[in-house]
Amino acid sequence: MPVTISDSVLCSAVRRQLIDEPASEDGWADGIRALTDNRTIFRWFCRLATLTTQPDGDALRKAIGATRAIGGKELSRLANSGGLSDRLIVPFVAVSMMVNARLDIPKITATPYRFADMQGHFEKAISLLSEETIPSTAREAFEIMVGKQYIRAILSDAGYLAEAAQIGQNVSAYTRWMRKTVYGAEVRGVTDQWTFAIGHMVVLAYLIKGQDLQVFDFNSVKVWRGRIANRFLWDQMLGLSRNLEVVEPGSVFADNHSSQNLEWADGRFVDYFEACGVVADRAGNARGAILDRPSSLHPALVQFFDATGITPDDRIVTVHCREAGYRVNERHDLRNANVVEYLPALKELVEQGYRVIRLGDRTMTPLPVTDGIVDYAISALKSPELDVLLPAMAAFHIGSSSGLSLVPLLYGTPCLFLNWYPFDLLPWGRGNWTVLKPIEALADRQPVIDRASYAALGRMRERRLLNSFGYDARDLSGSEISEAVIGFARTLDPAIPEPDPSEDNISRIVVTDRGGLRDLA
Repeated sequence: MPVTISDSVLCSAVRRQLIDEPASEDGWADGIRALTDNRTIFRWFCRLATLTTQPDGDALRKAIGATRAIGGKELSRLANSGGLSDRLIVPFVAVSMMVNARLDIPKITATPYRFADMQGHFEKAISLLSEETIPSTAREAFEIMVGKQYIRAILSDAGYLAEAAQIGQNVSAYTRWMRKTVYGAEVRGVTDQWTFAIGHMVVLAYLIKGQDLQVFDFNSVKVWRGRIANRFLWDQMLGLSRNLEVVEPGSVFADNHSSQNLEWADGRFVDYFEACGVVADRAGNARGAILDRPSSLHPALVQFFDATGITPDDRIVTVHCREAGYRVNERHDLRNANVVEYLPALKELVEQGYRVIRLGDRTMTPLPVTDGIVDYAISALKSPELDVLLPAMAAFHIGSSSGLSLVPLLYGTPCLFLNWYPFDLLPWGRGNWTVLKPIEALADRQPVIDRASYAALGRMRERRLLNSFGYDARDLSGSEISEAVIGFARTLDPAIPEPDPSEDNISRIVVTDRGGLRDLA
């Protein structure tokens, strides 16, 4: 029997929303949150799945739980109604079977499956949970890799973090196995997902450098031709290794960029940022630089200095505070912050003799006109060259959870990362600081200050999902930002010794407590 709005006790606001806009993704997701009957939740989710490939994590988790009331044949029909290129339906079914203990996961994990022999998308989805899913063609190999990534994404988005980590290891092992099978592990192919965002390009730069330093198990990188986020940075990356080649899409087996992928570095799987830290150490620069700091005589910098009155001898601080305008997506709103809270700290830096340059894009909130602060992000001076050169030559950089804030690490610029979220990837650089976005209990506003708790909660990418566990994240206050900025600036005194190089190459991780900043315990 078809489900109608009257079949459930929904709040009037949700009813009005769906009557006014039947294709409202938020309305259907809010309906799922309000429902209690599992079969009804499942049917509503099926309707939501026709509207979006990325439902919010809270609704997704509830729908996964609701499938406990759905028979295997019905789930199989749902999977077979979709396609392997569908980011939601097929992986949703695999995840539902997995987390609701309807599969013998240890047995499936250890069983080889020939992908071409699987009957329908349901069987193919289950075979993706194996560590030995065997392709018959290069196209199948790529489909398998992407399918595994989709399953991991559903698990992660819905807050099944342990299961997501398990599949993440599976994905990375499979990708490495395919490289070894096809190329004898000599060649690393990457899709243009690695070049369409500037943060992805930074990680790729360390992979390119690391192959020549024998950090990784490949000695040649082939990049699919496609969109390049910053052509100036790309031209510099081309000089990192002779073993770098741009190839046509599909001409080599290649992996997509994913922040949850792992790299095989120095004989073990590590996350992307830890791999960058290993490369930085091997490169031998105390600050982890793999590219030379630019000359102040670079024509783009000379023009900038002439236009702003800043001189090469000034102490320059660049700052980037991620906002929603460049890439509007509620799923990433926890990575954003309010730049207004940064202003007291920036003004204090100006009083200490620094010149501050705000980086970003033209969608950002304009800063009030202030002596000593240049709002480069929304100015006519903005260019691909300066997006790289300014943080590359700064005395230090104040960053956020953004790709642009990784650029200064390439050049060894000291970095203070504020409002960092999520906890999956932590920036490298022993002399750097990473101040985490505060997470607090909704019941009593008690801050989360221990590593185990923050590591679990801080991997939830959506506010609604975090709220469903009884917690929320907030931006750092102006006073907390000032404490971090001034404290970090003091560490740049040349008389202060460099951090112990025997420790892992990771930044200092800081949280806020009622008494101020403290190391994450």
